[in-house]
Amino acid sequence: MSKSAGNVVGALDMADRYGADTGRLYTLFAAPPEKDLEWSEESIEGSWRFLNRVYRLIEKAAASRDAHTATSGHQSQFTDAEKALLRKTHQTLRRVTHDFETRWHFNSAVAQIMELTNAVYAAENQLSPAVRSQVLDILVLMLAPMTPHIAEELWEMLGHTGGLSTVRWPAFNPELAKDEEVEIVVQINGRVRGKLKVASGASESEVMSLARADASISAHLRHKNIVKVVYVQDKLLNIVVQ
Repeated sequence: MSKSAGNVVGALDMADRYGADTGRLYTLFAAPPEKDLEWSEESIEGSWRFLNRVYRLIEKAAASRDAHTATSGHQSQFTDAEKALLRKTHQTLRRVTHDFETRWHFNSAVAQIMELTNAVYAAENQLSPAVRSQVLDILVLMLAPMTPHIAEELWEMLGHTGGLSTVRWPAFNPELAKDEEVEIVVQINGRVRGKLKVASGASESEVMSLARADASISAHLRHKNIVKVVYVQDKLLNIVVQ
């Protein structure tokens, strides 16, 4: 690349046109750290449009003048739409935290935040003020390391004072991040014989009952003696027979 060839993308020109936060977000989203970044005018405009979507979402919430209220408690206190969005929010926070702290895969973190933003838009008319407040707070805090300038403004729009520099990185709630249903792999003598959809945290006896009721699995148990059962919660049921 060279100026004479006219194929240089100037950082200042990019910042003037789209804003520094857009340029930073695009650079992190376009490629993982170990890959070269291939410039795309269309892609940076996509990052710009995404930040505008987030701004409109926060602007609408701020205009409703809802009091900022923390959300806590058990999932049974929420509607189905709220439970689904809170689960999505805390799962996203868990994955983004992992990407930041261990993988350094900022591109996947941005993708997950974009997915969460779409989910908020889809459910925004079904949320209580408290749930909406928590979700938007977490959304802005996840964006802050990558888009600090707009995040600072959004944080203030949400009614916070003191600035983002005074706020710690949020911790995801394991209960809210937990899937309601998980898929259990069922093995007979080490060979996969089926898969079961069960409630998260189901006990060994509950999973065994479901396995016995499943035609494809029970066929391999018929006229057999169960010698041993190995159960890894939410993951695996291995039945040893003879």
